[in-house]
Amino acid sequence: MITEQVIEKLSADTKELFDFYDKKSLFKTKKQKSEDISGLLENAIASEIDGAVAPKIDSEPDIRLYGDPIEIKTTSGDCWFSGTFSKREGYFIFLSWLLDKDNKPSFFIAGKYLKKDDWCPSKSKSYYATTYDKKMMLRDIDEVDFYMGSMEVYDRGKQQCIKIHTGHKLGDMTL
Repeated sequence: MITEQVIEKLSADTKELFDFYDKKSLFKTKKQKSEDISGLLENAIASEIDGAVAPKIDSEPDIRLYGDPIEIKTTSGDCWFSGTFSKREGYFIFLSWLLDKDNKPSFFIAGKYLKKDDWCPSKSKSYYATTYDKKMMLRDIDEVDFYMGSMEVYDRGKQQCIKIHTGHKLGDMTL
């Protein structure tokens, strides 16, 4: 589902959009940028993958591929958040992004089928979002489809560390 054409379109559209924001002196938070990149990935998948549709309705999944639901979770970090509708069972695409000084994007993209119980519930009484993070992804590594970027696991003393690396093209992936 994440093909070279999807990545090329996502990369070009991301750079074009953020260059426009810069040209117009529009400031966007990382959360707003993540929402924009998520929408651009929806568009790229819908235009480049046969059978893919992006409904663009909150109560619907981000993508329907031959009717099957696919959700996209986007972050500039290494923890993905889920709201009410996103906790449905189905395939999830996890994207982390980084922009260089010229707005050239690099991405970490992975996918996994999740059930509602796979999400970590919020520990706060005032914050409803559930999370799926790099530790959970590493725990489930045999069930994860890696499309771009890499996860690095290393020890710092007695502590295990996990770092997510972004890549620039499909196939930039190592574990």
